[in-house]
Amino acid sequence: GCSINLPAGEVYISPRNASGVFVVDGSMAGLGMLENPLIIHVENGYVHSIEGERAGELETLLGNERLTRNIAELGIGTNKWAILRGCVLEDEKVFGTAHIALGNSISFGGVVDVPLHLDGVMRDVTIDVDGTRLL
Repeated sequence: GCSINLPAGEVYISPRNASGVFVVDGSMAGLGMLENPLIIHVENGYVHSIEGERAGELETLLGNERLTRNIAELGIGTNKWAILRGCVLEDEKVFGTAHIALGNSISFGGVVDVPLHLDGVMRDVTIDVDGTRLL
């Protein structure tokens, strides 16, 4: 009933709800390394809009189904040996980064089951939750 991926090095949760903005300035699953950031606006747990040079490409990957726009995961990288290189499976583990995933969350405690899970890695991160700075 459990799964893991390698390399190791992240802590993560499946948020029940989220609103705000996240700026993906590292890499994005399906797109690789980003030269310019994607700015993703979230309301009530779902992506509301996407800005940036490659926004159209991400929109295409997400398609038209509402559940693929679910905020599936919030993770923080803890692996000091991982390197940001465009392979999201390693990128999301880089120490000091954070990532937010869109789509499927069922395999780690969430409730959305769609055939898509796209992680977006953020390099310089500030995480505030209900007015409390976490990172």
